[in-house]
Amino acid sequence: MIKIAVPTRENSVDDHFGHCAYYTIFSIEDQEIKASTTLPSPQGCGCKSNIAATLQEMGVGLMLAGNMGDGAKKNLQTMASR
Repeated sequence: MIKIAVPTRENSVDDHFGHCAYYTIFSIEDQEIKASTTLPSPQGCGCKSNIAATLQEMGVGLMLAGNMGDGAKKNLQTMASR
């Protein structure tokens, strides 16, 4: 199973990682969505929050996001290399 996080706002994909209202986390198995949960976005931008570590602790293996600043990219890449 893989968990995929998507930045969302009002049940739609948000176009910016660090400014979303929630992260919707989809659990995918056998090419089907088996479950989904929402995680409220912490205050502040993605580079200054601990969201990368939180998502990793939740077992997220992939982040799908459009716009993302350099700080957030660096944080996610650092977490991915662990």
